[in-house]
Amino acid sequence: MALFGRRSAPSGGEKTRIFFVSDVHGSTVCFKKFINAASFYGADVLILGGDVTGKMVVPIARQASGQYLTQFAGSEHRFDSEADLRSFVTRTENMGFYPAVMDEDEFLSAKASPEAQDALFRQLVEERLREWIAYADERLADSEVPVYAAPGNDDFHEVDDILASSKRIRLIEMQVVPLAGRYKIITSGWSNPTPWDTDRECSEDELAERLGEMIEEVDDFDHCIFNLHVPPHDATIDLCPKLDEHMQVVYDLGNPVMAPAGSTAVREAIERYQPLLGLHGHIHEGRGEARIGRTVCLNPGSVYSEGVLNGLLVTLEGSRVRDFHFTQG
Repeated sequence: MALFGRRSAPSGGEKTRIFFVSDVHGSTVCFKKFINAASFYGADVLILGGDVTGKMVVPIARQASGQYLTQFAGSEHRFDSEADLRSFVTRTENMGFYPAVMDEDEFLSAKASPEAQDALFRQLVEERLREWIAYADERLADSEVPVYAAPGNDDFHEVDDILASSKRIRLIEMQVVPLAGRYKIITSGWSNPTPWDTDRECSEDELAERLGEMIEEVDDFDHCIFNLHVPPHDATIDLCPKLDEHMQVVYDLGNPVMAPAGSTAVREAIERYQPLLGLHGHIHEGRGEARIGRTVCLNPGSVYSEGVLNGLLVTLEGSRVRDFHFTQG
């Protein structure tokens, strides 16, 4: 994994090193890299931000000839051997997809039924999450590093129970949690409305209310972390391609037009309370930093579909962000 980018502030106390990622979207290899990051980077805390699950099933139909047939990335793929099939399954799992091998009759039946497609998707999501939990619990069995996780707007609500079933990963959605001594972290996977009408969207007013309920429990914002999946509005780390009414990217002189998609409620909360640190995701193209008053807001971005894990290694010292690095690998 690679490290780059650094900002420093004067020292002033015991250091806490946080490794944060977001938007792994079902990529098995990205999740495993996250779990192994504690030893790799020497992190004191691991935080898995929202949008844990993937977006699409890749059906693979078993043919009478013994071949396997699928449509993927706009092309037809045929596999003559089990080895070739396993290689494809592993590759697509690492890209965040859910490959599903089935008979031709099962494929045709599912193709004709949106309800069956949704049920299969949810089944595969839950199966992979349980596999991930088992992996994390085994790999971290002898580790004392705390691991925290939360869903994002793309994750359906049953995801919470699966994450909470882990022996080593603590679900912290909509909670105020002590973190490494004096620090506290508030967490929300909810977002302002998006064009995709995902599971955890709400109005800006409702999002402000949700955040306010947690903020009321905080009495020391100098040592508080806002772990909010959606970034603050108009803060550079929320820029993404603008879409027209047909959900197509808007271009100007051949280049995509970028527009802010973050939350005004999140920005207003940060401006008012000035927490020590903001950890965000949601906007995959928004990798970078923003300063809102004293608050350092960070988004690691995401390139999960390439099997690459974008992350943040943040060192806190007293009431300061001592330094941070963007990681990739």
